[in-house]
Amino acid sequence: MSGERVRHSSLRIGAPLMLVIGLAVSLFGFVEIASAEQELRFSLVRTAQSDSGDFLLGRNGWHEPPPTQHIAILIEHRGSRLLFGTGLGRQIDAQLDAELPWRTKRYANVRPVRDQLEEDGLEIDRIVLGCVRWEHVSGLADYPEVPVLASADSLSYLKVATPPAVLPSQFRHPVRWQSLEFQASPYREHRHSLDLFGDGQVVLVPLDGHGAVGLFLTLADGRRFFFRGDRLERDAGDALENVIALQDANTQASLGFYPRWVEGAGQ
Repeated sequence: MSGERVRHSSLRIGAPLMLVIGLAVSLFGFVEIASAEQELRFSLVRTAQSDSGDFLLGRNGWHEPPPTQHIAILIEHRGSRLLFGTGLGRQIDAQLDAELPWRTKRYANVRPVRDQLEEDGLEIDRIVLGCVRWEHVSGLADYPEVPVLASADSLSYLKVATPPAVLPSQFRHPVRWQSLEFQASPYREHRHSLDLFGDGQVVLVPLDGHGAVGLFLTLADGRRFFFRGDRLERDAGDALENVIALQDANTQASLGFYPRWVEGAGQ
């Protein structure tokens, strides 16, 4: 009888213990998933590409430069999803025709960022503008309900700039403007910066000229990327030590475009 009581007692203890272990394993898995969702990742959303129509003279003679990609950067971090720039949007043809009907349209293969994200059921919390020039903000009209963050200098530039740099037709809808407030907090070679999430992984910096904004993204594995909000292509001045320039055509090709994500190692 004593042995039976021991066996029955073991069974009674064993079942709750297994339940606790099972719950712990499930909870650990949930924590891992939640942690992964908090980690920074981004994707280059190609909304169109343009050909320059020109040829460049290089060491090996004349050559046609590679097409320029109209990129919006999709960023996910800490449960938030935002866009840096919008690229070309649904109304790009009408926007240009309203201001510059004579201008040749060199862009092609337009796939607005909202169309691509809606196919996957993704919504945007906010948009950060790196520049208010036409090729960076065409998609704003596709997101009239989303707050738009821009530097005070860029909003001042918007009031005085004229086509072709800025197209008034792209701002005829009510825009939910919010001003970026940069802090006197040096970041690399910049005297001011704004740490968007307070963890050093998504950092905005003001750039010289018409209120443009630069974006630094630092992944969990230490890789750091930089994107100039006012340029579509890389410039010689974009070379920064230990920083990957996202304007570089070769970098874009190696990272791939949406729906491919760039994540830290182990994510």
